[in-house]
Amino acid sequence: MMSSKTRLYIILLITLFLVSGCNKDNRDTTAHNFSIYLVQNLSATEAMSRKLDELPLENIPILSHKEIETYNWKEHTFSLKEGYSLEEILEGKVPLSGKPFVVVADGERIYMGSFWTLISSLYIPGIPTICSIWYKDNKKDSYTIGYGDKEHDPRDDIRVYEALKGLGKIKQE
Repeated sequence: MMSSKTRLYIILLITLFLVSGCNKDNRDTTAHNFSIYLVQNLSATEAMSRKLDELPLENIPILSHKEIETYNWKEHTFSLKEGYSLEEILEGKVPLSGKPFVVVADGERIYMGSFWTLISSLYIPGIPTICSIWYKDNKKDSYTIGYGDKEHDPRDDIRVYEALKGLGKIKQE
């Protein structure tokens, strides 16, 4: 007959094997995230003159993967889930001089861009922009992160792609 200590040891050993076996498949999976944060108290021009890591960001993202339905990697367009509107989220926050943002993938700052209103006569080249007419009743199906220089395009960063792909947001065309 086995002693209670021996039974306890066997049960603990079996539990340890089961737990390590269950975790083996999960080792390679990483929890991904994607967010866009507004830059605090700086215009787009002021933000461009600073290093990415020095930009003061809001505490809560203005947009995250939770609101994004799909992202078309080739065109750099994204659509939001039903009930979300970027215009409503940003209402009153996008001045004519633009509102800088930072794209963050898996906790890492990737690039700076700016929300821009189409009624502005100002334009700052050299940064990715998301343009719209920022009023509550504008109901767009998708948004484009525009950028003119295809040769040095910060939107093509593999870290952004991997985060969005891991989240199941990449739309294959």
